[in-house]
Amino acid sequence: MSNKKGLFTFLAGMAAGATALFLSKEENRQKTKEAAEEAVDAAKKNTQKAKRKAVSTARKAKRTAVKTVKTAKKSAEKKVAQAQKTVKKAV
Repeated sequence: MSNKKGLFTFLAGMAAGATALFLSKEENRQKTKEAAEEAVDAAKKNTQKAKRKAVSTARKAKRTAVKTVKTAKKSAEKKVAQAQKTVKKAV
């Protein structure tokens, strides 16, 4: 069990060392900063797109629901009219 903890610590130390070595150069720090800023901008744009898409989908669903209700009402009115005609003929 302790062997696995030692391995994890060793790997974490290697990763931290590699990161420190990479970021020791000013050029690499600038590249990392620019990449992080680009990632933040892309995330913001994707969030805005997702919000617009959600609003658009909700509007479409509402329109579809309204059309369905109207169609159902018309169908019900036709059935009632047919039933009334049938009753008048029977009497």
